[in-house]
Amino acid sequence: MSRSVSSPGRYPLRETCVRLHVALPDSAARRRCPMAADHQAGLDPASWIRAALADIGMATIVADAAGRVLLMNPVAESMTGWPHHEASAQPVAAVFRIEQEQTREPTTNPVEDVLATGSAVGLTDHTVLIARGGREYRIDHGAAPIRDAAGTPVGAVLIFCDVSERQRAVRGVENARAFAEGIVQTVREPLLVLDADLRVTSANRSFYLTFATTAEETEGRSLFELGKSQWAIPQLRELLEEILPRDSHFDDFEVDGEFESIGRRSMVLNARRLPPVGGILGLILLAIEDATERRRAIAALELSEVRYRRLFETAQDGILLVDPVTRRVFDANPFLADLLGYTHDELVGKELWEIGLFKDIESSKTAFRTLQENGYIRYEDLPLGTKNGHQIEVEFVSNVYDVGEKRVIQCNIRDITDRKRAEDAIRAAHAQLERRVQERTAELAHTNGTLTDEITRRKQAEADRRELQQRLTTAQEDERQRIARELHDQLGQHLTALGLGLKVVKDTTPDPSPARERLQALQGLTDRIGQEVHHLALELRPTALDDIGLQAALANYAEGWSERSGIDMDFHGIGLDEGRLPASIETALYRVVQEALTNVLKHAAARRVSVVLQRTPGQVSAVVEDDGRGFDTDLPVGFGAAERRLGVLGMRERMALVGGTLTIESGGGRGTTVIARVPLVTGEGQ
Repeated sequence: MSRSVSSPGRYPLRETCVRLHVALPDSAARRRCPMAADHQAGLDPASWIRAALADIGMATIVADAAGRVLLMNPVAESMTGWPHHEASAQPVAAVFRIEQEQTREPTTNPVEDVLATGSAVGLTDHTVLIARGGREYRIDHGAAPIRDAAGTPVGAVLIFCDVSERQRAVRGVENARAFAEGIVQTVREPLLVLDADLRVTSANRSFYLTFATTAEETEGRSLFELGKSQWAIPQLRELLEEILPRDSHFDDFEVDGEFESIGRRSMVLNARRLPPVGGILGLILLAIEDATERRRAIAALELSEVRYRRLFETAQDGILLVDPVTRRVFDANPFLADLLGYTHDELVGKELWEIGLFKDIESSKTAFRTLQENGYIRYEDLPLGTKNGHQIEVEFVSNVYDVGEKRVIQCNIRDITDRKRAEDAIRAAHAQLERRVQERTAELAHTNGTLTDEITRRKQAEADRRELQQRLTTAQEDERQRIARELHDQLGQHLTALGLGLKVVKDTTPDPSPARERLQALQGLTDRIGQEVHHLALELRPTALDDIGLQAALANYAEGWSERSGIDMDFHGIGLDEGRLPASIETALYRVVQEALTNVLKHAAARRVSVVLQRTPGQVSAVVEDDGRGFDTDLPVGFGAAERRLGVLGMRERMALVGGTLTIESGGGRGTTVIARVPLVTGEGQ
């Protein structure tokens, strides 16, 4: 019924050909209007229209050019609450009161719009009709003009219908859809909706969070193009392509692979055909479960069970598992069976007193009551009889614990016969030891005096060794300084002169010529030799260390080291503005940092190194830290790292000579940190 009147944007209301009080002028007009024949037959047009409207299932009101009610059909009377005889000549706006559904604001009467514009008003919804008695109807309505033979609007026809049930149904569908959407968006498992071409039409929030992607990167793309094409599995494609034509489904399809942004995962896929949604056919719902952690948990549980069973069967203590309700054994390990001389089947089903753990059933019940009250019992020395009547002494420990929803009593039984014998032997040995201690005390007093003399002698020898080592180190540094100056002053000057001479010869040689090219190559070689000599002189003894101090010397060395090695370097000097440190301390710290950086370059394969030189009250320290491969500091010298170990020993010796310490923190793959600390006595470095 409602299909005969269009909604907005569908079918415009057709204008009626009715004339209320102007006769049709010619036969052609009579043929166009069905009222013409009745008019010729002497029927009143108003009666004809009233009769026609009575059979229309939609509410209809006919208004004159002033917008007053002329005719109403019974449906309109019922919905507005106005009988025709009372509504006649009333303004349509008084009979047909309408408001906007959401805002409850009065809405322009469509008859007024039609009379004002002369054009039909298409169906509109979201309108509420307020009946005379206050009842409300949600309606669709439209209106069209009534024209005379000249085409002049002489009235209007208003059509409306009750769509309350339809809107409730639509609203129910919308609510159900919103409810379903809410469920989909809150489901923890990622969900995808695929079309017939296996392209993604939509995905839920969990999918985007799980795979760290966005709707722009997902929707409209083929499933097999997502991420790193980890879904591009021929078998998966075959299963998905069969779902729509065969109305099939699949469950628990496993995908193990490397997923972009989240790493290696184990995914379980389930797919179903979706019923048509909003007229859209051929959709597939693909559910994805990340089963990685569940599988790990299952594997861990299985491993735990295997380990427990191995421990249970290989334990060197007897173990009984007892049902707390029946108080009967339901499992025993091999060690207990061997200890008591029973087979496993003989032990299962017995109570503890039946295998000699308690003297009678009452004692067993008492022990069980204590166990159930406290959850734990222990007997340090409990006599136990074996199957063959032999008595042994055991330690008995029992506790209650939960296994799932079931409680289990575990009894641990340890044979302490040998321990008791050992305790007796220990007591005898202790008495004998007391006697020998007294005898040895006198001997130790004599030996202690001898050791004291030996320690004094060795301390003196160690002091002499340190003094000699200090002298050797000083002589070594002096020799380094002398050689460095000779390299810089003499060999450097010779190389400079050689370079200038080669330049003069090159400038007098024709260009181009082979001789000039060879001279240019020799000149470049001379420059490189000069640079190497300069670097060698700095390695032997940097002049900055003598001239401007430790901080500047290390800063210069760190910068040059970074340029030569290509490794990023951070250098920080803190608290060194108060004055120079003693020359021996500056030299020792410089050499330690130098050796540490050499080790980094040779062994660490680091990308970044940090050097921090810091002076605090009473101490100066140097820290060298890298992000390289590290090494095991506990390995002995010669175990694949002899060269590095010798360097470490040299650094420790240098620190010991100035009263300092060297600490190395390292491990495989965790980088290495070298910390050199030297205490400062009052007045040093002022």
